[in-house]
Amino acid sequence: MSQAPLQARSLTLANGRRVALLDNGQQGKPLLIALHGWLDNAASFLPLAPHLEGFHLICIDLPGHGHSDHKPTPYVFVDWLDDLHQIVQAAGWPPFMLLGHSLGALIACAYAGVFPDQVSRLILLEGLGPLSQPDDEVPDQLRRAILNRSRTRERAAAGFASVEEAVAARCKVADIGVDAARLICERQLVVREGRWHWRCDPRLRDLSPLRMSEGQARALIRAIRSPVLFIRGEQGFAALQTQWQQRAGAFRQIEMAVVAGNHHFHMDNSAQTAVCIESFCQIR
Repeated sequence: MSQAPLQARSLTLANGRRVALLDNGQQGKPLLIALHGWLDNAASFLPLAPHLEGFHLICIDLPGHGHSDHKPTPYVFVDWLDDLHQIVQAAGWPPFMLLGHSLGALIACAYAGVFPDQVSRLILLEGLGPLSQPDDEVPDQLRRAILNRSRTRERAAAGFASVEEAVAARCKVADIGVDAARLICERQLVVREGRWHWRCDPRLRDLSPLRMSEGQARALIRAIRSPVLFIRGEQGFAALQTQWQQRAGAFRQIEMAVVAGNHHFHMDNSAQTAVCIESFCQIR
């Protein structure tokens, strides 16, 4: 592939917060907005970008991630939808195709239900709508979330001696290969006093205090009007197979593809992932 590297850009929201972007500069081509996963950043789409030259691809660093500003408030799921809406308004984007991986897929799916006129096609990688929980689990979820926030406030970050040490640490706690982890880490790290530290907001590790009921999640799914493509990795999150059986019928129009790879298959198996996306979007 001969495509030029993604260009670093940013935009400023009405509240003054800065959001960082990576843009392939292909104005005039179909607009594809990409949302990364939890504790990842826009660099997670770097391996995929050269294979998507038929799109105007814009990858967002979600608030608190990568080079985007941190938020003054906790990171609650429904607020990700407000964040994305503010970004869309600040950028002035017309209706677009929306691509999300993991947390980004959960956000994308819910956003397409809340603002169906803005999303022409929806591509979900390793995520199939908002996480849900039974009502009787709410007290325990709230208790664990509050205790977890206390631990986050008390946790001190020692940093890493090198990028490679950070990469190794990331690989220990995530289903991700070394090369993919390095791409994400290089954008996620900053040097302070001779040590490498995460740029991302430590509060991103807080547990969500509340999740939707399954009925609420399905209501959002039923509100989606665009065609949907769900892609999962052969060695990805096993729970997605059960979720597919439970939720597929709630979508108006959805198709599924399975590609070789783990939870970050779009980084390790980018060519096959791109073929699925281009075919679904009728680019080629």
